[in-house]
Amino acid sequence: MPRSKNATLACILARHRPFSFLLFPSSLIFPLLSLQCTRFKPAHLTVSEPSSNPKSPASRKVVPSYSSERGAMDDLPLFSKFKASAKRPPLMKSKWQWFLPFVGLLMLISGAWLLLPPAGLDIVSYGPVDRSLPTIVVDAGHGGRDRGAMANGLREKDLTLDTALRLERLLRQRGFPVVMTRRDDRYPTLEERTHIANKIPRALFVSLHYNDSSTGTGTGIETFYATEKIPAETKWSFANLFAKAPEPPPADGGAAFAQAVQSSIIDRLDVVDRGAKPMRLHVVRRTRCPAVLVEGGFLNNATDAKEIARDEYRETLASAIADGLTVYYFTSAASASHTIENPGVN
Repeated sequence: MPRSKNATLACILARHRPFSFLLFPSSLIFPLLSLQCTRFKPAHLTVSEPSSNPKSPASRKVVPSYSSERGAMDDLPLFSKFKASAKRPPLMKSKWQWFLPFVGLLMLISGAWLLLPPAGLDIVSYGPVDRSLPTIVVDAGHGGRDRGAMANGLREKDLTLDTALRLERLLRQRGFPVVMTRRDDRYPTLEERTHIANKIPRALFVSLHYNDSSTGTGTGIETFYATEKIPAETKWSFANLFAKAPEPPPADGGAAFAQAVQSSIIDRLDVVDRGAKPMRLHVVRRTRCPAVLVEGGFLNNATDAKEIARDEYRETLASAIADGLTVYYFTSAASASHTIENPGVN
């Protein structure tokens, strides 16, 4: 029995249940669509009047009629007994004709949208990537409404993004996979930045910033690492009710990583060495992988600002960070007692 176009659309949407259950509301809408499919039947088929003899085939015979006044379910003998004289509006006047298919389509599109990767995980290809190497998460500090430090006509959020894009290019040229926490003028929260790194099984995290001081006399470059890592949350499971979960391996606070990066920068740039220091900073403490935060100079120091404004300075800074990261990775990878895998990441 042919269906109307609306019934066909509703049935097509109802069959796409793997997509519909991606959203909770869609799990309520699509059963209604399935029910509507059973009601959407051509209105030009009606049932003949039942004869006085219940065994007569005429009582169950379905004959075509061009009257559209009967309901969509009246072609069944059971309904014909009780609704033979009922009057219903034609199907085209049903208020549900377009509403349920339209809502179902919205749910389907919303579910498919959830399958798209997060905006922060856009990996731009610069050539062949060596998947045996860890993924480098490059974090351009500040962004969007958070302008960071501002002095001498410079804005920190612009400088960090410029340096981050340079570092991304240099790392990709060495074969490292790279993920950016931002590549435009927007502001990811601190939690979003660390979440990106924590979802990657093997990663190194580099956050880029520029400094300022209250007196305006501060100068030089420094690199920070975590005083201690915040323990990773343990996922609940039934197995934990009967057996104690194994202790995760101690997280690498990034001291060796920071020292390698700082030493590389000092070797390449003629700046004051402010050292590699532990600091209670969110992005280095809340990341499970080794993480460092580089302060590339003081914007409110006229001498530093003049150098920072030069493209050559920022290119050299990015190159020095890439060199230090590479030295750290291959040095630590050669040690059997060291791993850079994120504990607790499945």
